[in-house]
Amino acid sequence: MWAKSLLLSALLAAVAVTGPVSAQQRGPMFEPQTLIPVQDRGRGQDIRSLREVVDEMRGRYGGELISARLEDGRSPVYVLRWRMPDGQVRDFRVSASR
Repeated sequence: MWAKSLLLSALLAAVAVTGPVSAQQRGPMFEPQTLIPVQDRGRGQDIRSLREVVDEMRGRYGGELISARLEDGRSPVYVLRWRMPDGQVRDFRVSASR
């Protein structure tokens, strides 16, 4: 019985020691040189910046941006979750093309 607990303790100690080492050996989640700005994707369209779209929305509706994502496709759109001045939350699809 004591041999089993000694073996289990040794195994747990080995796992605890090797866990952080393997985590440190991992590379970054992405390589910066592989990121391509939206404007440089070669689709022949000029994409508006998110800041430009947010400024337009703020001028038109007031309120503030909660979250945003770009849906790429034949005609790319920003999908915005927007908090209106009265606190109501709405989703908008805004053309990303100029």
